[in-house]
Amino acid sequence: MSTLTNQGDAAAAAALHEAFPDVTRAPVEFRGDWRVPVDPGAEAEVIRYARDELGFTQLVDRLGADQGPGADPRFDVITCVYNLESHTRLIFVASVPEAAPECPTLIGVFRGANWFEREIYDMYGVTFPGHPNMTRILLPVEFDAFPLRKEYPMEGLGDFAAPRRALGGNVDGKDGRVAIPPHPGQPGPPTHDPMYPDDGEEAGS
Repeated sequence: MSTLTNQGDAAAAAALHEAFPDVTRAPVEFRGDWRVPVDPGAEAEVIRYARDELGFTQLVDRLGADQGPGADPRFDVITCVYNLESHTRLIFVASVPEAAPECPTLIGVFRGANWFEREIYDMYGVTFPGHPNMTRILLPVEFDAFPLRKEYPMEGLGDFAAPRRALGGNVDGKDGRVAIPPHPGQPGPPTHDPMYPDDGEEAGS
């Protein structure tokens, strides 16, 4: 099955780069999509132009990516917009450094960017100056790390580390706050879970 999207708009990407040559770089094609690298400080202006002048009136997605420790710039803020008339889309990539991971909010252009930006902050620690509520959206406020950064361990850290049973270890559930129901076949001493009957006991009896 092909992974080509064939929805990229090469002409619109070129027009944006021509209109903003100082704050965008040459568009890049990948699997049928066209990506426009843009300076973070000018991102809102460029995307507003795409909306008002080129017809990309729908915000599809806004997400983060981590190039890894040592990369410069390290984090990407990726925004996808869609043209409902031409049925094409554009992707913008604003890259920010690890030392100052921030990108001005896009809410003034698309109100729907609100929760997307909170999720990027929650997962990567990138902040969006001008956002009206720059707080976590998925994780508790006491969580003090960013779990989609590449150095974050899969098993978690500190109080939020997964119980040993989640990693195939002891079934005691005392290592963290992640609640994973025990099931047959896990190592360690059995624990009672009301979802599962004890040996020899039928469910619902």
